[in-house]
Amino acid sequence: MTNDTNYRGKANAVFFAAIMVVSMFAAGFAAAPVAAVDDVNGVSLTPNQADEDTTQEHNLQFTATNVNTSATHTANITLPDGATFASSGNSGVNVGASTITANGSDVTGSATFSNTNSGQSLEIGVDTSGASDGDVVFDVNVSVDFPANVDGDASESIDITFNDDDDATSQSTTASVTISDTDNSGTSVAYENNAGATPSIFYQGQDVTATQLTPDTEYVLRSVDEFDGDDVSSSTFEGEYDADSNGEIEIDTSSLESGDYYLSGDGVDAVRDNTFELTVQDLSVEWEEDSYDTGEEAAEINVDSQRNTYNLNVSADGLDYDELNALFDDADGPVNGVDQAENQDDDELILSGYRDDTIVANFSNTDISADDYEFDFEVYDTEASDSAPVTIEEEDVSASFADGVTTAAAGDVVNVSVELEDSDSAFVSVGGDGVGFFDVVYVEDDDDDDEVTFQINTRTVGTNASADAYYSADDIVETDAANEGASFEDSNGNPLENASEFRKNSDGLDQNELARPAQAGEYDLIVSQGAFSANDDNELVVEDELDISTLDLVEPTVDGVATHVAPSDNTDEADDAAALLEEVTQSENIALDDRLVIQVQADGIEGYVAQQSGANLDSLNEGVDGQYLGDLINDNSDEGVNFEVESSSATANQDPGTLNFDETTVYFADGQFFVVADTSDSDTFENTVSDGDSYDVTYEYVTDDNDRYTFNDDEPPAWNVNENPDSFAYYASGTDTVSAETSFTLEEREASFDNENADDMVEVGVSEEASITGTTNVAPGTDISVRLRSASGVSPQFILTDSDAEIAEDGTFEATLDTTEGEVDNEATLRFRVSSTNIEEIDAILVEQVDDGSDGDDGSDGDDGSDGDDGSDGDDGSDGSDGSDGSDGSDGSDGSDGSDGSDGSDGSDGSDGSDGSDGSDGSGSEDGTPGFGALVALVALIAAALLATRRNE
Repeated sequence: MTNDTNYRGKANAVFFAAIMVVSMFAAGFAAAPVAAVDDVNGVSLTPNQADEDTTQEHNLQFTATNVNTSATHTANITLPDGATFASSGNSGVNVGASTITANGSDVTGSATFSNTNSGQSLEIGVDTSGASDGDVVFDVNVSVDFPANVDGDASESIDITFNDDDDATSQSTTASVTISDTDNSGTSVAYENNAGATPSIFYQGQDVTATQLTPDTEYVLRSVDEFDGDDVSSSTFEGEYDADSNGEIEIDTSSLESGDYYLSGDGVDAVRDNTFELTVQDLSVEWEEDSYDTGEEAAEINVDSQRNTYNLNVSADGLDYDELNALFDDADGPVNGVDQAENQDDDELILSGYRDDTIVANFSNTDISADDYEFDFEVYDTEASDSAPVTIEEEDVSASFADGVTTAAAGDVVNVSVELEDSDSAFVSVGGDGVGFFDVVYVEDDDDDDEVTFQINTRTVGTNASADAYYSADDIVETDAANEGASFEDSNGNPLENASEFRKNSDGLDQNELARPAQAGEYDLIVSQGAFSANDDNELVVEDELDISTLDLVEPTVDGVATHVAPSDNTDEADDAAALLEEVTQSENIALDDRLVIQVQADGIEGYVAQQSGANLDSLNEGVDGQYLGDLINDNSDEGVNFEVESSSATANQDPGTLNFDETTVYFADGQFFVVADTSDSDTFENTVSDGDSYDVTYEYVTDDNDRYTFNDDEPPAWNVNENPDSFAYYASGTDTVSAETSFTLEEREASFDNENADDMVEVGVSEEASITGTTNVAPGTDISVRLRSASGVSPQFILTDSDAEIAEDGTFEATLDTTEGEVDNEATLRFRVSSTNIEEIDAILVEQVDDGSDGDDGSDGDDGSDGDDGSDGDDGSDGSDGSDGSDGSDGSDGSDGSDGSDGSDGSDGSDGSDGSDGSDGSGSEDGTPGFGALVALVALIAAALLATRRNE
């Protein structure tokens, strides 16, 4: 029975006269007056149970506390729905002996009783004015008519309220009564599945358990033919069942059709609430593809059903439980507490099913043979099932290295690319039995381009930093190959834990820890499926080898040092080494405030800086803080690498000034690196710099005469600990020092203008496109402007500026102004500006036309200074007389027919003909570029520096 309070009717009952016995009980009151009733307590109802469709006498007691007794009060007693007080006389209530006391005084005689609310409520009025303030105690015997056809035992409340009429306050409480369903009518049946849940729908084949029935009673299962509202109006017999001692029946639905069903029997009404719905589960299972190869890692099975949550029994001819478990290792396990291995003895695996989703199978995780397979899927608790055929083919995995030989200096970082087909992963081994080093990494294509590209730091492999030795920006590379599925066996077939144990085991490759960083030599690169073993001669055996390549590590070299200048900016302004090279100009004269760029053509240190800075190869190319290079070259590193940038103009009493590498940025490119310093930063040099300071630059690798670089005895060894200080890691002891040197000079920024006349004024022609030329030591590429401003007294005034002027690689510049706002003989001031700073200022004068030396007659005696016979074809250059007027010499370029003889530059001593050199080759004219040295093979140097990729064969 349940506690449902559904009353179907009210019984006709005989109201028994209530005999109310009134007695007085003395109770002490406090001396102070009582304000109002503050509680109703002491409630009891005897008996507190009644059968349906009966009339029963009950004793009800309760106490109203702290009552002001100077007035008349009322108590209301209200029964639950369907129950009424037995009625008769005296406003519907018989009054007999009752007991009502007020602070111990009998006030029963003042009581009035009335039946209200259609007999559901009893109101008792009592006058307590004859008593003192205190508790009012009620002891009343009443008879109650209880309703028939209660659906299940019901626990109901009787409400009690006392109203203090003196101050209109009230207090309430309740008493409980249980009405018993004696005929079991209206039984509410619950239907549960195996998990104890009560779903809204059941599926054919599920066991349905009916609960809350009368124990050990027979019931009939009927299928609903028709409903009339919520009542079953027509039904069909299906079978007989007996409820067990718990009032439960288990119904087998495997032979039932879709529809509504209910149990008919003792206390069960044929209503919709007592039915359950049964339907047939649909199931569709299909592989996404008709066939897969044995290396497929994510084959999808599409599952569709109208059911949300359920379990599937999965089986296939030719596959046992363990193979199924490995195949579906990534699939979701069963739900509702079902054990996945419950049907293991039947070679069935239990998985979670879906309404519309996929189950993933990993064929590479099993040793499944190529064949045709039929996979059977049966719903765990219903009759639904489906089959999904699939063809498994042998995997045709292939892999190849992008380069047959990858060449790099020992100690640098190298790029390796592996192309994959029919697989997105492989294992790559480095080294073997012939070079005293061996390692294996797992690689996986993570960007779906059928290729894995990764980097190897040759400085840290085989050391305590070997986990950092491999890196990939777009793919996956793991150093614990064994954890990814690689296997290692010694010559006796015994498994070894990992590549390190395999390398050192006496029955493996029998190699010791590295004595020093991986040296120059040829290292095999082998891509395979990860099965490695050793033969009896401790030689490496790689099964399923897919391709082999060579990592050719060569001995590091030092090929040269050069200095360049770049426009003023932050040291890390360039995006990468290639972008930096677009900004630099080779020069040994560096204007203060510009960037100094030291180019070192040397290799072998890239891996050290990469590990020290935590940078990968791409980051090295994009620039790293110079402090990490400083860590390598300082006196405490013991790495045998010296890099000194020292002032050559120090006094005897002062240490030479040096470059502070911590304030620089270092860019690495193929076989070289660039140190960028900001000469405008006071922290760049350890000393105060000034115009004319010269610095010597020395870069070198040194060795010890007797001992070579040696790691410590740790296993694995520390990557940067050298037991024999000041010995370069990649040179044998006693090797001569390898070095390169250069120098540079710091200069204040300066500029000069051409066409200066005898009055020290620059002549500027009056023209819409007047050309103003000159030279400067400011870095080419710097944003400059040339401004011409009229002198005071000139009318009208004018200010003319060319902000688009550019500095050429040889330090010359040219500005173009429209000077037609002025007139001939107007004086002005001419300025060369960088940003808002004047670098040079000089007086100027407007002239009708600047004498550019085009008639050249005066220069015909250029023979005086020709020396052109040095190979210049200078005689031809004497034709430069055409362009003589060389007194200005500036535009002698126009008259450079003598260009045939490049050495015509020597003819510069002939004052008029000298500038013929400008027009020709200009290659030997130091006079033509004041403040600058010759451009030393700049094109060749930049071309070499732009090789940002690894040398590959």
